[in-house]
Amino acid sequence: MIFVSVVLVSLMSCRKDEPTPPTPPSPTEASRTVLVYMAANNNLGSNRFDAMDIAEMQTAAAKGHIGTGRLLVYQAPYNKAPLMLDVRKDAIDTLKVYDRNTMSVEAARMAEVFADVEKLAPAADYGLVLWSHGTGWIHDGIETGFRQKSFGEENGKKMNTSTLAAVITEAPIDFSFLYFDCCYMMSIECLYELRNAVPLIAGSATELPSPGMPYDLNVARFFATPNADIVGAATNTYETYDSYSGIDRTCTMSVVNTGGIASLAEAARAIYEACGGGLPEGYEPQRFSYISVAACKYFDFKDYMHELCARDGRADLAEAFDKAFDDVVLYSAATPRLWNSLDLDRHNGISTYILRDASSISTGNYNQLSWYADVASAIKFE
Repeated sequence: MIFVSVVLVSLMSCRKDEPTPPTPPSPTEASRTVLVYMAANNNLGSNRFDAMDIAEMQTAAAKGHIGTGRLLVYQAPYNKAPLMLDVRKDAIDTLKVYDRNTMSVEAARMAEVFADVEKLAPAADYGLVLWSHGTGWIHDGIETGFRQKSFGEENGKKMNTSTLAAVITEAPIDFSFLYFDCCYMMSIECLYELRNAVPLIAGSATELPSPGMPYDLNVARFFATPNADIVGAATNTYETYDSYSGIDRTCTMSVVNTGGIASLAEAARAIYEACGGGLPEGYEPQRFSYISVAACKYFDFKDYMHELCARDGRADLAEAFDKAFDDVVLYSAATPRLWNSLDLDRHNGISTYILRDASSISTGNYNQLSWYADVASAIKFE
């Protein structure tokens, strides 16, 4: 008994003398945290475009372009475990390794990442870059109970823009901007879905070349003070591709203020109610894909609204539309041609799908979109 007591006292004494592990300090609040969400488990990742863009980010960070902010990258690389990376001036740290049971295009994973950003890099302001493939309004994403359009790609699956809007809206942080580094996301159908999710959206109405934006130039724009310079970032992307020649000189970019989209929707609905829809005789719409008009699903929105008004002699409706449109589109630019094959002289920054007749309403499940329910359903086909 004496021996046991001595041993116990000795053990207790040792434990008392051992230092208590320090509690990790809470992250210091940054001026701005920007998250680049890379859904790269696809052919973009297999061709290492994600790695090349992260290298560009590191170049910008080494020049001090992040300032007092934080640049986090959720990278879901090709056939590897996703990571949360912290791009710093002198290094790239891995903050978390994620399991591969949940795809990056699932709402649960994106919501988890947003929660991690709040915990790992709290800030006074947040920005979001979405990096992957994009197909705009087309309704073919993962079923989640929300109406569907498509962002991203992993194992042949996609996230619906309506799901994306819900995840952003329900996130514990508020994003002051969303930059789509992917194709076709600047359609009025997508923007309408996101109108209450984020106040400022940048992206392309057409295909965007696989290298995407120049991160070595745009990181400084994302961390500009007092507000992120999103028009400057879009301009950098456009001017980079516009400086090329031949087929490489191809790019459209635009920036929109979502606060005005409700008014723009009202103006568009008024045109549909008064003028109908369809494809006016002799009208060649501005395509944003070099395939035929019959197969194309992306056309210039403003150009089409003007044509409908002109067909029915409704200059008053065109004028009201233009006022609302100018309140929404803050920046718009296009190279002379898309892939050096399709003229882009009537690019105005936002695309739409043209409903030609009653049968086209179900194309790509268009009739399940919020834009159709609230606006395009005003078109009456016989």
